[in-house]
Amino acid sequence: MPHNTGESSTFILLMNVINTITHLMLGGVAIGAITFASAFPEQNNLSQHIYLCVTGYIIMMAQAVLTFSPHNGWSLSLSYHDKKDYHWVMQVIGAILAPIPYPSPSYPPHPPCYHWQSIRISLIAMILTCISLVGGVINLYLERTVVTKLLHSGAGTLTLVSAFIGLCLGFDKTIFRLARGQTTSNLLIALTVFALIGTLLTATISNSKRLLRR
Repeated sequence: MPHNTGESSTFILLMNVINTITHLMLGGVAIGAITFASAFPEQNNLSQHIYLCVTGYIIMMAQAVLTFSPHNGWSLSLSYHDKKDYHWVMQVIGAILAPIPYPSPSYPPHPPCYHWQSIRISLIAMILTCISLVGGVINLYLERTVVTKLLHSGAGTLTLVSAFIGLCLGFDKTIFRLARGQTTSNLLIALTVFALIGTLLTATISNSKRLLRR
């Protein structure tokens, strides 16, 4: 069961609200991307890329980060050891599901530089995912230090930032704007940004507390 952390009731309420809103926004972003992919069954590669990346980054890896938050509902009653197990399992699953990006064509087409920008960001996310997993293995099986913890947390943070930026670029593509409209595209981009902020905020607070308790 959760224990008393010495936090004020106002702060706890605020963090619970932020966590709930973050989950709602993550769900909205995932639903928006998946329903778009399901509308184009003839583009199997594109649809599969969206399904896997959204599940890997938006669902699995974001939830893996939120696992350690003391204000995260589904992991609240878990012990710290159980949270670590859930965290690395979801990280590994997310890393397996998120493939190298599929450079989908759009109509009307974007300039070539736009596609290369999207591909570069996605490749950066993949590289950072590998670095984060290596750091996680070090923290899990070898001696854990403040440096290794910071490197693992930093790589994980940059991974999510890169993945969410790539998702925003996807929502900004012409094919998505034509299919879903300008308002929906802009709304999903905004939800993606705020979902990222909410995820990283709770992670930063929980990580800072653990480091300060050393």
